[in-house]
Amino acid sequence: MSIVKPPTLKELIEAYGSPKEAILKLIEAGFSPEQIEWRTWIPYHLIRLYMEGIQPKKDMPFMKIVEVYERLAVLRSKKGKETELAKFFQNPTLPLEVKARFALGTITEESLKVGPGLVERSISLATGTPLSEVKKLMIDYGEHGEVAYLLKKPSEPVLSVDEVYEAIRLLPKLKGVRERELYVSSLLRVSTPLEAKYIVRLLLGDLKLGYYASTVMRAAAKAYQVPVELIQGACAIMGLAEGISLASEGLLKLAEVKMRPGQFIKPQLAHLYEPDKVVYPVRAEYKIDGSRLQVHKWGTQIWLFSRRGVEKSKTLPEIVEIAKSFRAQSCIVDGEVFAVDQDGRPLPFQVMLERTVPRELAPGELAERMARVRVTYRAFDILFLNGKELIGQPLSERRKYLLEVVPPEYLAEGVECRNEVELMRFYDEALKKGFEGIVVKNLSSPYEIGQRTYTWLKLKPERDTIDCTIVKALYGKGKRAGLYSSFLLAVRDSKERKLYTIGKVSNLPEQTMDALAAIIERTKTGADDEGVFVKPTVVVEVTYQEIQETDEYTSGYALRVPKIVRFRTDKTVDEVDSVEKLRKLYELQYERFPLQSI
Repeated sequence: MSIVKPPTLKELIEAYGSPKEAILKLIEAGFSPEQIEWRTWIPYHLIRLYMEGIQPKKDMPFMKIVEVYERLAVLRSKKGKETELAKFFQNPTLPLEVKARFALGTITEESLKVGPGLVERSISLATGTPLSEVKKLMIDYGEHGEVAYLLKKPSEPVLSVDEVYEAIRLLPKLKGVRERELYVSSLLRVSTPLEAKYIVRLLLGDLKLGYYASTVMRAAAKAYQVPVELIQGACAIMGLAEGISLASEGLLKLAEVKMRPGQFIKPQLAHLYEPDKVVYPVRAEYKIDGSRLQVHKWGTQIWLFSRRGVEKSKTLPEIVEIAKSFRAQSCIVDGEVFAVDQDGRPLPFQVMLERTVPRELAPGELAERMARVRVTYRAFDILFLNGKELIGQPLSERRKYLLEVVPPEYLAEGVECRNEVELMRFYDEALKKGFEGIVVKNLSSPYEIGQRTYTWLKLKPERDTIDCTIVKALYGKGKRAGLYSSFLLAVRDSKERKLYTIGKVSNLPEQTMDALAAIIERTKTGADDEGVFVKPTVVVEVTYQEIQETDEYTSGYALRVPKIVRFRTDKTVDEVDSVEKLRKLYELQYERFPLQSI
C-alpha cells in the first residue's frame, strides 16, 4: 500500500495561485483555522481574514503609524499634536478616512467584544508569558499597552496598515471568546513591541496620547485648508471619521453636508441621573420602555431610523401612518416606539422585540405580528423643520415647534419642574403608573448630535439586588499600588459548597474602605500579586446596572457597575444568593438582546 504525502503550503499556493485561495481550499476540505495555522504557520488572524474574502494590502507599514503615535506621545502642547496630525493627514499613501480612524483610535463603531481580561490572556498566549506574570506587570505598570511592549520580544516589522485595519474591523464578527483570544494573540505575535503597544490600545479604545476628537478635526482643517466649523458640522451629522474624511474633498463638498430628512442623525443620549447636574427649571418626561426611533418626513416620503441607524419603515407601518399626520412639509422628529395593550397601556420592551426583530418580514408574517403586538409612538424632540435646522436652539424653543408639528396624542408626556421636590413627585408618579422612570432635560440646552450629555439625565430604580460575599481584596494600580482599591464578590452554588465570583466593586467611601481594610487584615488567608484572599465572612447587598455573560469570573456572569447598598450583618455566607438566581435575573433582563438587531 502506498502512502500519499500531503501537499506542502508552497505546493498548494502554486496550485491555487495565492495563499488566500490555498487556505479557502483547506477550509473546504474540512480543516479548522487552528489546524491550518498549525500546519502552515500562516497567522490565525490572516486565515480568518481570508475566510471572509479579505486580502490585506501591503500598503504602508503599520510601523509608520506607530512612529506618528510615538511622536504625538512626547509632544506636550495641543498645537504640537495638531501640527503632527496635520502632517500625518497630508501623507497621500492612505485614504483620509483610514488615517482619521487611526488618529481617533476608533477603527470601527461596532463593539470589538475585547476587554482587559481577554487582552491579558492574548498577551500571555502571544508572548509565552504565564498569565500570573502578565497580571503582576499590570499591577506594577497599570496599562495594557505598556505590558505588551515589555513582554514582546524584538522582531522585524511585517504588518501593514491595511492588515491591522481589516483585522480590527473583523473582530465584531467573531462570536466565541476563544476565537477572539486566538485572533488577538495572533496579531500580537507578529507585531513588534511598539506595534503591540498600540494594537492593544486600539483594541481597548484608548490611545493614551493626550488629545481629543476636536484636535483631530482642527488638524484635518489645517491639512486641507478648510474651515474647522465645516468639518465640525459634517462630523455632527455624519459621524467623526466620515465627517473628517470629507476634508480632502474640499470646501464645496463640506458645505454640501446639510441636515436633511432621509439621512440618519446620531441621537443625543442621556447620562445616569446625578442631582448636582440638574439646572432648574427642567423638563421631565416619562421614560418609556421602548426603543429609540427617529421619524424623517419629506413630503410623502417617510423614513424611520432606529438608534443604530437601521431603517424600519417596512416593519413599523403604523408609525409611518402616524408620521403622515405630522403637520410639516419636512421634519426630523426624535422619539420612542413602544408596544401597547388593547387599552393603549405600555407593555414591556421584550414584547416589542417581536415587531423589531428580525429587520425584514414577509407580508403575511408582518400582518400576524401586527395583530399580536400593537405599537405606537411618542415624540419628545424636533431637529429639523421645513428646511430649517433646530439643533442649535434651546429645548424650550424646540418644544414650541414640536407642539405645532406633532398631534397631542403622539407627544411624550411630561412637566416642567422648578425644584427637586416637584421632580421627585413626578418621578414617584411615573413609577406608580408603571413607567421605567423619567428623563430630566435642561430647557436651555441645544440638541447635541451623537453625544451622551449631562443636559439629559435618566432617573430610574436600580435593578434587583444581589446578596454576595467578599472573597478577595485587590490592590490598586499606579498611585494606589499596594493599597486595597476593589473587592472581589462571589455567590454560592446551591448544590455544592462552593463560591463563584461575579465581579469587583470599587469607588467605596473612605470610611467603608477603612472598615473593610480592618476586616481584611483579620480574615486574610493568603495572598498573590493581585491582592489578598480572605475568609468569606462579610455579606453585602449590591445593586447593578446589568448582568453580562463573561468568562472573566467563575460564575460565567458579571455585574456591570455594582454598588454596595448595605452590609448584611443579619446574614451568613450560607445565605448569600445563588448562581441560579443570577442566571434567572440574566435571562429576565431584556438588555441581553443585541443592540444592532433592535
